[in-house]
Amino acid sequence: MSKQGSTKVRGLREIYGYHNKFNIVLACAFEPEEKGNEKFDFYNKIGEVIDSIGKKPYLPHKEIDINWPPEKIYDIPNSIIIPCSDIVIGYLGLQSLATGIMIGSAFEHKIPVSYFYEKKVGLDSLKCQLTDLSTGKTKIVDPGWKGEIYDLIDFENEDEALSKLKLSLEAFYKDRK
Repeated sequence: MSKQGSTKVRGLREIYGYHNKFNIVLACAFEPEEKGNEKFDFYNKIGEVIDSIGKKPYLPHKEIDINWPPEKIYDIPNSIIIPCSDIVIGYLGLQSLATGIMIGSAFEHKIPVSYFYEKKVGLDSLKCQLTDLSTGKTKIVDPGWKGEIYDLIDFENEDEALSKLKLSLEAFYKDRK
């Protein structure tokens, strides 16, 4: 089901020497400052769920070297991995510019996205705060759905999260056959 990618993707693979292919991308903060290793452990469990259904996960905290130049950190997930993936799981548990960029890349490349979030957080993290520079006033806006949203997966605890994610991904691949 994974796409081979355009000439541009193949060219970037050569430039960076990065030839790994992934079915499912976890769009998430890959340098979580607040929760540290606790979130990395959760991300690893998400990867195990993806492995358990026979698909290859892209987990940014494992694949990205924060010592790479910024353009490589951006290009590999957004211009190489996501365009050739089947689905992106947008984890909304930590506010992160990287998460938003990866979700935007999925929409740009017409890759379906499932939002994955704690019930207590809700979908508020999808809203943006904009400041009118001429008046200094801020307002909250909802940027709206800009692509295919496959699923909204809410959860209260880690076990529920992993169980719901597995069911959602199995249904995704069944629906796409």
